[in-house]
Amino acid sequence: MFCSIFRVNQFFMSINNNLTMVIDYKKNTKLKEEKTQKKLRFYPTEVFKTISLGADDEKLKLSYAISNYGRLVSYTDNIENGRFVKGGLQDGYRVWRYRVYAGTGDNKVFYRCLFRYKLVAEYFLPKPTEEQKYILHLNYVRNNDYVGNLKWATYEEMIAHRYHSPSVLKARKEQLALIAENRKHKGNKLTSTQVMFLKKRIFDPNRKTRLKILAKQFGVTTMTLHRIKTGENWGHIKV
Repeated sequence: MFCSIFRVNQFFMSINNNLTMVIDYKKNTKLKEEKTQKKLRFYPTEVFKTISLGADDEKLKLSYAISNYGRLVSYTDNIENGRFVKGGLQDGYRVWRYRVYAGTGDNKVFYRCLFRYKLVAEYFLPKPTEEQKYILHLNYVRNNDYVGNLKWATYEEMIAHRYHSPSVLKARKEQLALIAENRKHKGNKLTSTQVMFLKKRIFDPNRKTRLKILAKQFGVTTMTLHRIKTGENWGHIKV
């Protein structure tokens, strides 16, 4: 009698455990599906266009799309279910590096590299004329590939645009300051190159040559070297 009751209890406990395992399995499967099917979030005015790479299309395992904001997505069947591709930078420009399989059976892979701003211009910015072969970043920020920040330009327009670049203006300002300082010290015996060499020698912690000997080598006084050391003279020269 007691043995039969024990067996019945075991039977129902086994059924309960199996049901629990089935429920847990379904829950985990559902969570995985929800995670896999999580859709990407796009900007309200963001538009994506599938990238065509010609002969390389058949050698890619995934499809790719570029947006008018310069964002790149890899996907299989639906862009919304894909994932964003971060990529890297090259000289400040955002690039997309991808692999294509040779299809020779030996898993040989070739690597390609494309600038994202060129993709955005190609798919979202009509070229006004054939002479306008170059693409400008209007705000001079190289990694801002939003279509509104890009413009097709001729070679002359590109040079004119670059002339007003903040980095070029900064370099020009520093050059003018250097010229002005050189004019100020025009009567001096030292050149900018000699001053740079002297500063390296003066501030060298392992220097064994006395200032008096250095002064004699360059035909100046020790007072001149002292003023160079304190920055009173030639303070704009940095080493």
